[in-house]
Amino acid sequence: MSGTVGEFFGGSGRRIRDGVWGDVPIDRAARMLLESGALTRLKGMGQLGFAAQAFPDARHTRFDHSVGVYHLTRLTLKKIMDSGAYLENRDVQGALAAALLHDAARYPYAQAVEDIALPGMTSTQELSRRLIEDSEVAEVLSKEWDLEPHNVFRLVAREPGAEPHSLTPTEHLVRDILFGALDANALDYLLRDARGTKVPYGMVDTEALIQALNIVGQENRAILAVDEEGAGSLQSLVFCRYLMHYNVYGHHALRIPTVMFLRAVQDAVQAGNVSPEKLARQNDAGALVVVQESAQSDSSTAALTRRLADRRPYHRALEFDERHPNYASLIRLREDASWRRRVEEAWASYLTRYRKGTAGPFDILIDLPRKEKFSMDLRLIRPASLPWERSLTDWQGLSGMTEEDMTRYYASLRRVRIVTATNDLATSVRRHAEELFTIAEEVG
Repeated sequence: MSGTVGEFFGGSGRRIRDGVWGDVPIDRAARMLLESGALTRLKGMGQLGFAAQAFPDARHTRFDHSVGVYHLTRLTLKKIMDSGAYLENRDVQGALAAALLHDAARYPYAQAVEDIALPGMTSTQELSRRLIEDSEVAEVLSKEWDLEPHNVFRLVAREPGAEPHSLTPTEHLVRDILFGALDANALDYLLRDARGTKVPYGMVDTEALIQALNIVGQENRAILAVDEEGAGSLQSLVFCRYLMHYNVYGHHALRIPTVMFLRAVQDAVQAGNVSPEKLARQNDAGALVVVQESAQSDSSTAALTRRLADRRPYHRALEFDERHPNYASLIRLREDASWRRRVEEAWASYLTRYRKGTAGPFDILIDLPRKEKFSMDLRLIRPASLPWERSLTDWQGLSGMTEEDMTRYYASLRRVRIVTATNDLATSVRRHAEELFTIAEEVG
């Protein structure tokens, strides 16, 4: 192992004291990335956005999370190499650089801003490409890491339907570590978010899971699998992910400020007062300032950001998941933010016109769940399998749960929430819900 890679695996005397994982070794190359403007910005971006309004101690940052993903990726690579698998230095370095940079291009309050589906809204993937290939980060990767910046971008690009083509087998393996079968990204944020919110749900023995890892060959690729003793950790990961999404990420006190900020930013962007590129350069505090300063005093953006600053969130009117018969009429609005706003304004106009409630054009907001994949791709090695069974099995072979079972299991996580500016308006929305759902079907 070269001296440079050896430093990544503990040879360096430098450490970062992480609140979850303890001392994390770093070398000069990692430190140069951590000190870049791209990663320094993450120190001012909360991992959970507006969660502090519901969970006061949840103030950990995306910078903390990036260090955690780097640490877990480092442990995983070391386990793979200790087991006898061969990885070239550039593969190890590329994986570690990607771990540090995987969140570097996120928008401030990403849970809100990245859900604004508008024409001309710069995608996070494009922001990531620009940051890695066309900024100071590119120079650090070239000079300090001896890496081609575009190859690092290929490892972190992950928007659905826009994954890079012609990945090498090693690049597939690295992406499986970061976001796929193992998902070091989720392993860190589940535990970190659980500790920050002080809930008992993020109980995964992550380091034990990594120690149970193995590499097996399948269809000309090396894939990640866990030995049988890792089955319990694998099961914990599935269940803690469900509990965290239900009880924390979908908590109304987190989601309501998020959808309020989404509408405030959307209106500012559509009015031409704020550009996505300017917003993308800010941290959380900077984003609030930029949006507030762009707003006319009587605009929706000004009213919504004032309420956020004063901690006066909207009120819950309705909440339901995909098992509700009217779910389909609303979930389609996720693809077009302007369409969603037309429905919100149509509802407000209808209730006011027919004296069924009093509502301004932004007094009713629709919070829609994100598109998320809740599969479990990490395979299990069963050395004591029966003759007609395969020794390498999937989640169904371990749990007995089919893909359809998992879809039903996670159905309650995909909740639509309708919120209103006043309690009286929430009552009106509940009372006239069927009429409003009909209007949603008709608005084009």
